[in-house]
Amino acid sequence: MSIFHERVARAIDTSKKYGGNRAKLSRALNLSPNYVSTMLSTKASPSWDISVRLARELEVSLAYLAGSTSQPFDVTDLGTDGPITDQAMKFFDQIAGSLREAAAMRGQEPTVDDMMLRWFKYGRQLSGFDKIIEWFDLYKAPGERSNRIEVLRMGSNSLSARTLGVADKKSLQYALDEVRDSDLQKRLLRAYRTAAEGQPVLTEEALNVLAPGHAEQIRLDYLRLLLPVASDTHGDVIISYSKPLR
Repeated sequence: MSIFHERVARAIDTSKKYGGNRAKLSRALNLSPNYVSTMLSTKASPSWDISVRLARELEVSLAYLAGSTSQPFDVTDLGTDGPITDQAMKFFDQIAGSLREAAAMRGQEPTVDDMMLRWFKYGRQLSGFDKIIEWFDLYKAPGERSNRIEVLRMGSNSLSARTLGVADKKSLQYALDEVRDSDLQKRLLRAYRTAAEGQPVLTEEALNVLAPGHAEQIRLDYLRLLLPVASDTHGDVIISYSKPLR
């Protein structure tokens, strides 16, 4: 079972609202009663919309479900004198949002939730990511006839830059074009084409490959978020933000 499915199952079992009742959660999501149980047993990947609704119903963050943090952000642990009111919850949310926005404005590493919030807040425009642009790579949105993904920009702090040891888009493009793993190339192209259709693509990835120009095998488990955005310079592009799983 993947980290995502393990954490969904754990969140359901520890939820005060659902108490391990998968059918009840399925109905709250307006899905068939067996949906959650089937999704967990078959390790199926839910759509982005269902993932967001799962996180909301289970009162945890998407980053926690995806495995990029061990903190589920269960604010009910803050007190024992009774439930936290909706007004208090909104207050905590505002504080957290303000802190994350301040961190992003200073160029600090974003979270998956930060990336998604900016995608919604700034109307899916690349300009909304200016302050954190060094934390992700930028690709041309591939069309149906594209046979490769094309690197437009490589962030100096992106996971690919840290993995390859250099923030050079030519080096990244070479690695993608020349890697001796046709299945990997096909999976990448398929994922970027899906994102190019207009919706975010969040996946858990495992890399075990010898990158061209490198003597050592690259082994890496990571979370990848693909966001389709509009650029004044390049038109339709894909943000590729990745974070190693710990």
